[in-house]
Amino acid sequence: MADANSVPEIEIQHAILGLMKDRRVWTNGELKHKLAASLPWSEADRRRSDKRPNEYLWENRVNNALSGARASSLHSKALVESAGHGEHRITEHGLRYITDDYSVDDLLRDLT
Repeated sequence: MADANSVPEIEIQHAILGLMKDRRVWTNGELKHKLAASLPWSEADRRRSDKRPNEYLWENRVNNALSGARASSLHSKALVESAGHGEHRITEHGLRYITDDYSVDDLLRDLT
C-alpha cells in the first residue's frame, strides 16, 4: 500500500504516457527501467513487496497502472492498449493528452 509520500497514481500514469508518446511498443520492463530513476519514489515504495518478494512496491504500482483488470488503469481509460503479453502502446486518445499538453489536473478531470 502507498504511503502519504508516495507518488500519486495519476502522476505515475502521466509519466508512462509521456514515455509512450513516441508511439512505439513498450514492455513492462522498459517502462520500469525508465521510471525507476525518473519519479521521486518514497521509502515505502522502495521496499520489497510482502506478497511478491522479488518486486519492489513501486514496480507493483507501475503494473497496476498498466493492468487491464483495474478500473483506474491506463488500459481501462483507453489511453493505452495491449500490443502483446507485457507489451503496451499508447492509443490516439492517450496521445492527445500528451501532445496537446494536458496537465495532470486535466487528465484527472477528463477521466472521472
